[in-house]
Amino acid sequence: MGFSACYGVALSLLFAWGLWLQDMPALEKAVKANAPHAEMRHRINVFADGVWFLLANIIVINSVAAMSQAGKKE
Repeated sequence: MGFSACYGVALSLLFAWGLWLQDMPALEKAVKANAPHAEMRHRINVFADGVWFLLANIIVINSVAAMSQAGKKE
């Protein structure tokens, strides 16, 4: 169970890094440059990073809940 929580946290950090430090600045740059194709590409990337970030957090929540339930059974 602890491995799943560590895995989820690592994925959350990875996708947060990709979202806030890579794709979001590229999207802002494309919007300022008025490049519609680049803007759409970066919007899709930002959306995908956000979805993966949320899914990774669901892994963390589920593993923490499972560890909590396992602690109550003993």
